[in-house]
Amino acid sequence: MMGITTKIRTAVTQDIPHIMKLAEMEYNMFETELPFNHELCEQYVFHTITDSNSLGIVIVDARERPFGYLSGSIDFIDMTTEPTAITHHWFVNNPQSQYGRKNYGLELLAAFEGWAKIKNCRNIRVGIRMNPNRRRAYDRTFRTIGYEPNQVFYCKELKDGR
Repeated sequence: MMGITTKIRTAVTQDIPHIMKLAEMEYNMFETELPFNHELCEQYVFHTITDSNSLGIVIVDARERPFGYLSGSIDFIDMTTEPTAITHHWFVNNPQSQYGRKNYGLELLAAFEGWAKIKNCRNIRVGIRMNPNRRRAYDRTFRTIGYEPNQVFYCKELKDGR
């Protein structure tokens, strides 16, 4: 039996339509009230893959079609002289394990970590959208690969200026 051929590579402009579809899938998993903004997404993806302080990486199948992506950048968010690498979006679409049972999300994260090392980053901050009551499961998963929670974001929707 032949294995499933996949690889991780830096995103290129030809990947933009595929990344946009993946971004919309991710968006629709969490957002139900506001429509997805295709134009803004395209600008964001283009910036991510062309800016030297940003990274867009994809995991592709044998036909070079992306089925997952991770985007991030470096920033001096800690106000130190050494940058921090920050993930922004991170999504893999592998329904019914059609690409196998590998954890492609962790492979994307490992590639991002490699880029962060090349960029001489001091820290990596991983952002991931999650449904309520999922934090404990994510804490366990990330702890197994060497991450500890040190900052949590809670969101509140502001309506009518409140």
